Amino acid sequence: MSSSTESYVISDDEKLWAFIAWLIPLIGGILALILKPNYKFAKYWSYLSISFFVIIIVADVISFGLHFIPILGTIISILIDLGLLIVWILGILKSLQKVYWKPTVIYDIAKLLGI
Repeated sequence: MSSSTESYVISDDEKLWAFIAWLIPLIGGILALILKPNYKFAKYWSYLSISFFVIIIVADVISFGLHFIPILGTIISILIDLGLLIVWILGILKSLQKVYWKPTVIYDIAKLLGI
């Protein structure tokens, strides 16, 4: 991030909106963008939230296809879901710590969306 972003003071209200954005992927992100468009930190997490939702959809499609492979497909689907859960929990913690987190792939998609 640029030095102007690093010196930006993040209020508790803005932290709350970043948390809401990440807590409820897509819906929370859209709400934060609409209701608090001037909150830079919340906007950052909103784009990550929307990107994470895209990843969830792609993972669900892959998991559905894997269910046609007996046993191994189910195991891989469970691992994918567990990985998404871990990323989601890490994101919750990072948003509450006022950190500009850059998770691989999610951040890349967010940059494409205009973060």
